[in-house]
Amino acid sequence: MRKVPCPLVSFSVPLFSVSERSEKAKRQRAGRLDRHLIVLGTVLVVVSLAGFPQEPPRTGPTVTLAIEVSLQDGSVFYIPALGYGELAGIVPSDGHFAGIRIKPRMLTDSVQIEVSALLSDKKRLSEATCDEIQSWNSESAGSYETKENASLVLSGLGRLGLPVFKAKVVRAGGPPPGDFHHLYSHSLAFCGCKYPEPRSIITSDGRSASGVAGIVSYPDAGKCVQISGCGQCCRTTTAGSEPQASMTPDQVNTTGWDQAWTNLLNDAEQTFTPSLTKLMAVEVELLVGNPGATEDDLTLTILDATGQTLAAVTNRVSTVNCDRVMFVVPKGGLEVTPGQTYRLKLGGGTTFGWKYVVNGYEKGAATFNGKPLLGEARSTFLFRTFGPK
Repeated sequence: MRKVPCPLVSFSVPLFSVSERSEKAKRQRAGRLDRHLIVLGTVLVVVSLAGFPQEPPRTGPTVTLAIEVSLQDGSVFYIPALGYGELAGIVPSDGHFAGIRIKPRMLTDSVQIEVSALLSDKKRLSEATCDEIQSWNSESAGSYETKENASLVLSGLGRLGLPVFKAKVVRAGGPPPGDFHHLYSHSLAFCGCKYPEPRSIITSDGRSASGVAGIVSYPDAGKCVQISGCGQCCRTTTAGSEPQASMTPDQVNTTGWDQAWTNLLNDAEQTFTPSLTKLMAVEVELLVGNPGATEDDLTLTILDATGQTLAAVTNRVSTVNCDRVMFVVPKGGLEVTPGQTYRLKLGGGTTFGWKYVVNGYEKGAATFNGKPLLGEARSTFLFRTFGPK
């Protein structure tokens, strides 16, 4: 698949010496478009990437929160929590791991950050497509959740011998002021890199720029773009597993995954206790357990506590972007009774595995062929249920 370069906007910092003012005047004479972008960039970098109010979205999910990841050299990688983990930042690495994938996604009023270390391969990350990077063989470095203005340490990276980054959840910034609008995607769907001090860079179109304090770039769907100084920003081809606007999360297992999973050939079930009166969709977290096939038919069955089937949904799931799969209950959802116990059963072939954790979700448990999944400890599968807003 040939990569199509996406627009890259580089931003200069306003400086105050005579020579620097002269250079700015030269840039202003370079053309209306360049002049427009440089002025916009100056304001954006000074105020910070999160410094502008959001305009009403034209298409796609609303972006309300983002994360700022502080890298070793002091640069700050800005990644918005676009919809259902649609954008991911990739920080390059050396040795056993080719890079670090950081993917934020929106929960109800917080952000969940999934971090994984991408294993080195014959193919370079810079040569891979977005879909290849999203499904790249990796090791988990933890799942984290926090709210706006809160900071956390991505400590799981240290367990893998990688540099430990600090992340902060911030209010998402709007597009640069004025008439600038991205042609291909939602106006807030940009990644950025803010440098500790101005530097010289080469832009995506081969031009050199000096005195640059930071850059932003809008990746098109299914594309990755280079964010000079921070890494890559990749946007998934589709947001097919994205919750509908009319739905809100109800029951959620937010415990960080630690590599455990089980196959779907047997009866893998998770009990849950709803708090809403209707079940509209269920999301499960999967991985490719046995590579080979490119897709498989998975069936999610919803049962009551006695084992009576209430609804069943079958999805054909691709091995690309399979980490979260949503099953939408037909006919607008299933009426349920808050406080009562229900069961989720997931079945399929040998391709996929369902991720689980020790302990986790407190209002239910995982079973395997009718028995506790783990004999020595309580365990739960990773899932979310959705009801009406």
